[in-house]
Amino acid sequence: MTSKKSAGKSQVDKHERKNVTMSLPGRPGSNVMPASQALNFVAQLAQDGKWPVVIVLCQQLLAQIPQLTRAGHFLFKGLNEAGDYSGLLAATEQHLINKPRDVISLLFHASALRMLGQHDKALQAIEKVLRLEPANINALNQQGVILKEIGKMPEALASFDRCIRLSPLDGHAYWNRSDLLHDIKSKDLDDMEAVLNKPTVSAHNKARIHYALARGYEFNGDTAKQFLHIERGAALRRSLLEYNHAEEIQETRNIPQHFTPALLKQTPLPRDAGSAKPIFICGLPRSGTTLVEQIVSTHSMVTAGDELVALQRATAAVLRQKRIDKPFPLWANELQPSDWKAIGDNYQTLTKELHVTPFFTDKNLQNYKALGLIHLASPEAKIIFCRRKPMDNLWGCYRQYFADGLRFTYDQEELADTYHAAAELYRYWQQVLADKIFFLEYETLINDYEATVKALLNFLDLPWEENCLHFYNNPRAVRTTSATQVRSPINSNRIDQWKRFEPQLQTMYKRLHELGEVE
Repeated sequence: MTSKKSAGKSQVDKHERKNVTMSLPGRPGSNVMPASQALNFVAQLAQDGKWPVVIVLCQQLLAQIPQLTRAGHFLFKGLNEAGDYSGLLAATEQHLINKPRDVISLLFHASALRMLGQHDKALQAIEKVLRLEPANINALNQQGVILKEIGKMPEALASFDRCIRLSPLDGHAYWNRSDLLHDIKSKDLDDMEAVLNKPTVSAHNKARIHYALARGYEFNGDTAKQFLHIERGAALRRSLLEYNHAEEIQETRNIPQHFTPALLKQTPLPRDAGSAKPIFICGLPRSGTTLVEQIVSTHSMVTAGDELVALQRATAAVLRQKRIDKPFPLWANELQPSDWKAIGDNYQTLTKELHVTPFFTDKNLQNYKALGLIHLASPEAKIIFCRRKPMDNLWGCYRQYFADGLRFTYDQEELADTYHAAAELYRYWQQVLADKIFFLEYETLINDYEATVKALLNFLDLPWEENCLHFYNNPRAVRTTSATQVRSPINSNRIDQWKRFEPQLQTMYKRLHELGEVE
C-alpha cells in the first residue's frame, strides 16, 4: 500500500514531468520542456541571485501548472528578495487556498504580513505553523522578531530562548535576543562561548554569536571582552561577504558628475496633487534615522513606512522599459522629464498601502545617494538627511551585526572611507539642494531636542503636536536594529561612547584623519 507521504511525492513528481512552454525575458521565442528541467534552471538562477528572472519564470510555470509547489517556493523567495511584499502576500494567499498546511508558504506569508506592518496577522500565520510543527526553528525565531518589533519583549525573549533550547548551534536566536538580556547571567555567556568552540557551528552562526557575546559582556561591563568579540565577529563576517569596496566608493563619488546642477534644475512635469506625500529619511546606519522616523511618525498626519525598496523598484521598472542596462548613477542623463515622472508615479503606486494619512515615511538608508533622483521623480517629497559625528557613527556601525549585511561595516578602514564619501555627498547636496533637504545633525537633536523637533516639523509643513516629543510612546512596530532603543526617552548616553575604545579604534581614527573628517 502506498503511504500518504509517498503518494504526495509521486503527485509532485507527476506535475514536474508535464511539459511547459518557457520564454526568457528580453529574448524572442519560446521553448517546450519538462517542468522539472525548467525548475532546475530556475534553481540555478536563484543560486546566482538573479531574482527578477526567477520571478518571471516561476510566474510562467505556475500559470501553466498551479500545483508546482517548488515553483511557488522559488517565486516567494524571489518576491521577498525583490522587496515586493504586496506581491508576496498575494502569491502566498493564492497558494495557501489549495495548500493551507504548506509550512514554507505560511512562513513566507507571515514575512510578507510583517513587512507590510500587519504584525497581528503575521503572528497568526506563525501560530498556525507552530501548530503543525511545534519545534520549527524558523517559525519560533520569526515569532520572536515580530514580538520584539511590537514591543512585547518578555514574550520575544521566551521565543528566542525556546529556539536556543531546540537548536543550540543556531546563531540567529542568540543574536536576536542579545539586546534583551540586560541582566545576562555568567552561565549564558559561558554557554555561548562553548558553542563557539564546537566544530559543527557554521561560520555565519559563529559571527552572530560573537556579536551576541559582545552585547552580553557590554551589559556586564567587560569592555575588553566586548571589543574582542566585536573584532572577531566583524572579521569573520567580512570574510563571508562578496564586496568590492573600491567600486562602492566610486559609485558614491560618481553621483555629482551625473546628477549635475544643470540636471537638477530640470522643470518637472505636473504631478497628482491628491497623493500622500513621502518623507524620505536617510543617512548612514546608526546616524539617528530610526529615531527621526519614530519622532516624525508619532505625528497624527504621518504613517511610518520603515525601510522601503519602492524607489529602487520604481526606477528599475522605467529603466527596463527604456532598455537601459547601466549601473547607478551612469544612466541619469538618459532620462527625460516624462521618465522621472513615471518613476514618481510608480513609487506612489508601490506605496499606496501607506497613503492612509497625508504623509508617509521612507527610511531606506541608502537613499542618501538618490536625493537627486528623488528631487526629479518626486518634487513634492520632503527629505531629511541625518548625520552624526564620525567616530560615534562608525563605532555604532562596527559594533552591530546587520542582518542585511551592510558590507562596509565590518572593517575599520572601509567604514572610514564610506563615511568620507557620504560626507562629501552630504556637502554636495547642501550646495545644490539646500532648500529641499533638512540636514539634521544627531548631536544637535540630542542636545537641543525640542527646538530641533519644532524646526523639523516646520520644515515638513506639519502642525506642532506635543506627542512628537514623547516618541517612545509610539506603539508602531519598529523593524530596524534600533527597535529597543527608540522605546526609551531621549538621552546622551551614546555621544562620545567610542572613547571607551579609543586605543582599539585607532585604525579607523587615523584613516578619518587622513581623509580630513577628524582633526
